[in-house]
Amino acid sequence: MSGADEPVGSLEVALEHASKLLAVDPSLAIEQAEEVLKAVPGHPQAKSILATACYERARALGAAGHGEAAVASLRRALRVAPDLADGWRLLGDHLSAMGDTSGAAAAYASHIKASTRDPRLLAPAAALCEGRLAVAETLLRAHLKQYPTDVAAIRMFAELAARLGRLEDAENLLARCLELAPDFTAARHNYAAVLHRQAKSVDALREVERLLVGDHRNPGYRSLQAAALARLGEYERSIATYAGLLADYPDQPKLWMSQGHALKTAGRQVESIVAYRRSIELAPPARRVGLERTKAGLVGHFAALGDPVPEVEVGHPQSTTPIDLPQDAERPETGPLDVGFVKGIDR
Repeated sequence: MSGADEPVGSLEVALEHASKLLAVDPSLAIEQAEEVLKAVPGHPQAKSILATACYERARALGAAGHGEAAVASLRRALRVAPDLADGWRLLGDHLSAMGDTSGAAAAYASHIKASTRDPRLLAPAAALCEGRLAVAETLLRAHLKQYPTDVAAIRMFAELAARLGRLEDAENLLARCLELAPDFTAARHNYAAVLHRQAKSVDALREVERLLVGDHRNPGYRSLQAAALARLGEYERSIATYAGLLADYPDQPKLWMSQGHALKTAGRQVESIVAYRRSIELAPPARRVGLERTKAGLVGHFAALGDPVPEVEVGHPQSTTPIDLPQDAERPETGPLDVGFVKGIDR
């Protein structure tokens, strides 16, 4: 049946039924929305229902420990509704937990862009998302000189500072942001990540554990917690946290590599070999090329136990913090950022 032949009454009934299913069974809501879209391709309400249903299904999958399936559902939701801000944030959390730092950075940038409602911030948000950092900096400076307590703009400027490697500036900006808006969880997550990147792991752990009180299953928080615990030498807690993440994301080589490092440092040699081998098995060939450092380090580790290293190349685990600079992003030549015009920043 074509869209022209579809009776209005039955279409309205189908859409109403799909809407009701959202709160009861997102998977059935997806099926219902798909049927409507077969009859009326591109129907805006059906697309909205489909995107929301995929997002809600992803939340349920994530809560049940099926992180990889949750990512697939989120990607579908965002293909249908690229302005779904919460979808980009949740995708960033999952990708961060999986060790996909560039993907997480892109998702978090898209979240900033999609969640920006102030028309004055749309242009800098787009510039930041697209890697036009010099443009974003100019626009944000002008905006914050006029509106120095705009927490959304302060967080955006902190993201810019972190991408430029100005981590102390980013830390100060995010501290000011949280002083103005203590419940701004996205800013607190960024704050914890920036602290961790500066080896301020005690402070980072304090912030991320505060976040976990409100959302104990959040994969981005758990990943950062595991990394901070390992840096502080709390290896058993770190190993347990990584084990929980691996239960949710069993096919992620970077997570297995991180777990292998923690196990090795804790003296659990045999278990570390199992983790390293699993990482090697799962690593896609494109990520193995030219990444020799970890393999070279493993040679002695395996040989000491009489267990040869498999003949493959393995990648070095990347930081799982949510603020990173994509490879092809614009990198303006700039000195330390002048952030003193944000009221109260130089306390």
